[in-house]
Amino acid sequence: MRNDLARRQYVGLARPAALGALLRLGPEPLSVCWSNPSRALHVTGVGIAGEGGGDVTWLSAVPLHAPPGPWFGGWAFAGQAWPGFDEERWILPEVLTWWDGARPWLAAFGPAGTSEEVLEQRLDAVREVEPFTGTLTARAVPGSQAEWKSRVDAALSAIAAGTFDKVVLARVIELESDRPIVERAVLKALEARHPQCWSFLVRGRGGQAFVGASPETLCEASGDSFATDALAGTAAGGQGGALLSSDKELREHRAVVEGIVESLTPFSLELSHPTTPAVKVLANVDHLFTPVRAKLKPGVRALEVARALHPTPAVAGRPRAEALAWLRANEGFERGWYAGAVGAMGPGGLTLAVALRSALISGSRAQVFVGAGIVAGSTAEAEWLETERKSKAMLPALGVHDV
Repeated sequence: MRNDLARRQYVGLARPAALGALLRLGPEPLSVCWSNPSRALHVTGVGIAGEGGGDVTWLSAVPLHAPPGPWFGGWAFAGQAWPGFDEERWILPEVLTWWDGARPWLAAFGPAGTSEEVLEQRLDAVREVEPFTGTLTARAVPGSQAEWKSRVDAALSAIAAGTFDKVVLARVIELESDRPIVERAVLKALEARHPQCWSFLVRGRGGQAFVGASPETLCEASGDSFATDALAGTAAGGQGGALLSSDKELREHRAVVEGIVESLTPFSLELSHPTTPAVKVLANVDHLFTPVRAKLKPGVRALEVARALHPTPAVAGRPRAEALAWLRANEGFERGWYAGAVGAMGPGGLTLAVALRSALISGSRAQVFVGAGIVAGSTAEAEWLETERKSKAMLPALGVHDV
């Protein structure tokens, strides 16, 4: 459901929490997690009080640092939703906990008319789950490198024929663990290893969990200010200098910047970005990075702009329509919410990350998704190695220790 089609009314009640750690919110499975340790952002939620969007009236005093959101969700890549996951979905958790910089807070939500007493009872029912114990051990099956080469060669042929300048090709690593995967433990590991990234959990209707730690901001918007990042061009950690002198990587990055500017221009009064990229250093790889900033036209809504912007050339290709058509015919699997958008929206604005460095977890099994941008000059071997490096963002958190 698109949130701009439903403006229902809800109520909320907030109070300080006694939780030792937000990832221990329970006893139910988490319905949402949204965090970025480098920004002191930590949010978890359980249950679902509402779907689709709406307005919240507080029955208590609003905390000085109100929670992000309080709507959380996003959408799939180019409409490719998995079973149990909508093409676009936004939820209001039944109970939300967040960190305000000094202490944790709890809030309970319900439809308009829900009494303060009922919300208090819901907060009283919150319990901490048991601490994470043991070490998960998992086996990963990376897929066929021969099939990957065939797809990269086909992409390069399409580029040579002028079908598109760039296409982003992805693959799946299948994983099975020796016991059920503890999603909270995965999130804890991702936050610790990737503190500059957007760690997230989105729960499907069938119980599956989509989790990840994305380095790429799709948008941060408030009022008429709209910010996004171009993140494309990849090298092994510590090799950022090589990125800045690589014609191939600079061309790949330039295509992303140009595509973002092209998408934002119809919505913007002002648009700016540096003329040369910087290097963004992550735990396992370096990327070329260009921030793009816009001032939106009067009456333009940030969510509308984000939908038009996504998928950017960083996860699809350029021109977008031709790249997406080729991917549907040749990629070999449904991306679902991988490379889609995840984040939070509410009175404070809209923040979305591109759902990268991610996995779909179901019991003791998981699928890890990785991709690489293909342009003229790419080789199947080099792009396979790039996806291997990117996989190391997720695999250790899932119990694969021989990476």
